[in-house]
Amino acid sequence: MALSAASYLLTNEKFYIANSKFGQGLFAKKDIRVGENILIFTGGIIDFDQAILKAPPYEGDALQIGKSIYVNLEPPGRFVNHSCDPNAGIKNDIELVALRNIKAGEEIYFDYSTTMDEDYWSLQCGCGSINCRKVIKDFKHLPYHVKRKYLDLNIVQKFIAVQYPTTAKAK
Repeated sequence: MALSAASYLLTNEKFYIANSKFGQGLFAKKDIRVGENILIFTGGIIDFDQAILKAPPYEGDALQIGKSIYVNLEPPGRFVNHSCDPNAGIKNDIELVALRNIKAGEEIYFDYSTTMDEDYWSLQCGCGSINCRKVIKDFKHLPYHVKRKYLDLNIVQKFIAVQYPTTAKAK
């Protein structure tokens, strides 16, 4: 039997939703180790036209997983905010994992640009990171070194990553 979003939040041991500088955010309930799975993004599948029809404040609640395919995010996933210096990333299109150790009480962020390739949506960034890019845009607009880092971490949506050659890694 599947848990409802509310039940999932009440029973989850890794995170909670609380007020953040962006409205609401997802916070670590306990220390989370690098590489640890945090959550699976869930929601119905929608297309590009349905995604752009979402009115504020919900237009950012669609996670792009294909050229014109999106997950219409449900809680708790819809509460994960952006940072240009994220502590989490998305693997396998819908799995949020820790990129570094995350302390209990710390807000959990991923870089929205790792999921975007639509030439439509952008957002002013207020993450406050020393590396803040000021505007969140498609992956292709990231600086080369940031693209390489994210590709090497395997946290770029598959439909985007296939457009970039892989780097040779020492074996």
